[in-house]
Amino acid sequence: MSSQPRTLYRRLTASVPLLITVIVHVVLVAVAGYFVTEQLIGKKKTFEASAASEPSIAQKQVEHRLQVARKAGGSASASPVSAARIFSTAENALQMPAMPDLPSVGASALSGMGFGKGMGAVGTGTGYGTGLGASLGTGGRGFMSMSFLGVTNQRASKVIFIVDISSGLMDIRKGGFRAFEILRHEISRLVSTLPPSNEFNVILFDSTSIRLFAGELTPATVGNKTAFFEWIKPINADLQSLGMRSIPASSPRWSNSAPEDLKLDPEYRPPFWAGAIHAALQQKPDTVFLITGSVSPGSREASQEKLDRDYEGRRKRVAELLREGYDLAAIAQARGKALGKLRAEFDEVNRQLVARKKDPFIIQSINRVLDADFQAALKKAGFSLKLDTTGWTDKQGKPMWDTPSSADVKRAKAGKVPAEFSDAIDHIARLQFGLVRERASINTFLFVGPEEGDEKGQKNLSALSSRNGGKFSLLTTKRLEEIIRASEEKK
Repeated sequence: MSSQPRTLYRRLTASVPLLITVIVHVVLVAVAGYFVTEQLIGKKKTFEASAASEPSIAQKQVEHRLQVARKAGGSASASPVSAARIFSTAENALQMPAMPDLPSVGASALSGMGFGKGMGAVGTGTGYGTGLGASLGTGGRGFMSMSFLGVTNQRASKVIFIVDISSGLMDIRKGGFRAFEILRHEISRLVSTLPPSNEFNVILFDSTSIRLFAGELTPATVGNKTAFFEWIKPINADLQSLGMRSIPASSPRWSNSAPEDLKLDPEYRPPFWAGAIHAALQQKPDTVFLITGSVSPGSREASQEKLDRDYEGRRKRVAELLREGYDLAAIAQARGKALGKLRAEFDEVNRQLVARKKDPFIIQSINRVLDADFQAALKKAGFSLKLDTTGWTDKQGKPMWDTPSSADVKRAKAGKVPAEFSDAIDHIARLQFGLVRERASINTFLFVGPEEGDEKGQKNLSALSSRNGGKFSLLTTKRLEEIIRASEEKK
């Protein structure tokens, strides 16, 4: 055999292992391709949902919570209930653990944030009705967004309500006996929503004095709330016991004892609503709500010049009446008797109204009965009241309301003149600076009747609120009834 064929033979036999390896890899690739095509692509998996069935009890519970939260004005950011559970009807259903139940939802749908003292003591919490989740960390204190009579305060923890309980607030011009009933209901409702970490108090005033629910801010515990509900229940609820007479005897009285370091104006005499704010700021609240039916700016001591002028005018008036032959003492006696008779007749009207289960009339002075709008209201209710002027009219037959006596002349030696409202604003600013570490938010409400356009009072209270970090709102009985209806619809 020649050398050339022998060389070719050796080359072919040396390449056999390589050829076998190539063939094996080709076969394996083909098998793998077939498996992928047939098993993973050719036979597509399908997912079929099971037939619709009635929602489970757990699903209904979650849906109910969502419905309640939506009605109360809650948002997804404030409530974790929207991610409460994952449901599946497949055989291998996956179910997350149940979320804890939310507190009951109140009409105000409150939410808030808690802050603690010290490092690492800041936390957040959310809640409804009964308030907010407890703040995280040690020494936490719950702040909340609070809505009262349409005014919202974003950061409230220590809250004081100041309320005018004078008869004028229940005059027919403002809405009658029901007006205070609605206010009493709204204050009680809001107090019921406060979490235990919050503190509250209520201060009542009229044109004579200032009384408090408690001598200091009170934690909003269940026991303290229950005591408060019992305390406020009789206030202005009974015709025979109105104003300060309706307040429980154990209620603390407030008296003005301002220390010298407050640097208050010694010549300024604040009105009782401003005195009630003084009583509130002494307790260092962060939020104050004031409801008043009038906006008196207070008074200042009259100048000696004015006192002398008034004294001389009264003295001349008495001398003139005596020269004309009038018996001033007899006139005063007849006038007092006539007003006493009118009062007795008015009380009888109210007795009959109560017997018919109708709201009685509330007045501050018996003279109010003689006004045209009140006479019209009496007529509409089926009554008529007239004033007996026998023995106290002048020569033209007109009642003699202004007949000063010798005692009146002496009283003219002392007197007061109205102050400016700027005096009241400055007075409260000094109280804020001297009594509260951080300025308290003072929100004000002026209660007026449909025909009362107290533009000056609105302007003054609005200025007071804005300068003290609060808001001003005008209140009417119609507005209160709208608020009541809205809160009931949210329940």
